Amino acid sequence: MTFSLKPSISQKQSLYNHPPQVYNSNHVSPILFVEDIFMAVSGIIFQMITLFIMIFAGYASLVLSTAFPCCIVASVLQSGGAPGDMVSALGVSVAFFALMIALAALLVRVVPTPVQERNLDQLLLVFTNLAFMGIPIIQALYGVEGVAMLSMFLLVFNFLVFTYGVMLLDGNGSINFRQLLNPGVVSALIALLFGLTGWRLPAPVESALSSIGSINTPMAMMIIGASLAHSDIRAAFSKPRLYRVALLRLIVMPLVFIALSLVVPISRMLAGICVIVAAMPIAGNCSMLSDIYTPEDMTSSHAVIVTTLFSGVTLPLLVMVMSLVGLG
Repeated sequence: MTFSLKPSISQKQSLYNHPPQVYNSNHVSPILFVEDIFMAVSGIIFQMITLFIMIFAGYASLVLSTAFPCCIVASVLQSGGAPGDMVSALGVSVAFFALMIALAALLVRVVPTPVQERNLDQLLLVFTNLAFMGIPIIQALYGVEGVAMLSMFLLVFNFLVFTYGVMLLDGNGSINFRQLLNPGVVSALIALLFGLTGWRLPAPVESALSSIGSINTPMAMMIIGASLAHSDIRAAFSKPRLYRVALLRLIVMPLVFIALSLVVPISRMLAGICVIVAAMPIAGNCSMLSDIYTPEDMTSSHAVIVTTLFSGVTLPLLVMVMSLVGLG
């Protein structure tokens, strides 16, 4: 048997039809190459900045002032929704909170509630945990488009909590409009601007916003867990009043919105977001306001604990109900 290093006719034909692929650096666009390098370097820099903030600031401060706003803006940029979608979401969110306020005022009168407790109970029924718990759940159910729609709810929420919320606890108290310029409001306004105009940011900036915003969900879950671990759970569950509030907040109000979703002509996504927002436990903002205007009363803080723990059971059940009616 003999071996020949000379290629056969068929091998020559194959080489002719399929020449070897040789890398040619001239084919790489200098602009694309520089952009790739810039994106890689900017990503590393933003990760270093995030780590720096995590070390020198509290985790809660990191989420509220950095990750949460980045998540909101990045979601709107990634969703690519039409300007009309943002306008619809803003209109639905205004109608949603108007209905929440009316429903809370009705429930504290229909369900036996002492007069001196009604204002605080209304506060606890209206304002839910949109940031720490709402965003992760909406993102899991509806993706970045759902978070973009939720940003409009956050805009209305932040406006009302520092106006209507303050008036519930202290009718004679003055409203500090500086509190309205918080990261939640500013990021929602920026998101609304991008949603209405269709403007985009440079690719490296959008990538950085998305990277930083992606830590919002895990960090929020860590903060909630740490908060519960350091809370006086026994004292919270010793107040019968909170069981009434939890029943109304976690079951009655979301069921009302599920029923409304079957007859109100809005998109399934917006209807589902309304139900999820209505099903959330009580917002930490309620505890913060109570610390300012009624520091001796721990009811709000205990209500946050009770409803957050109960929501671990009620939320999965409500999501199942939502899927049955076509909202999931």
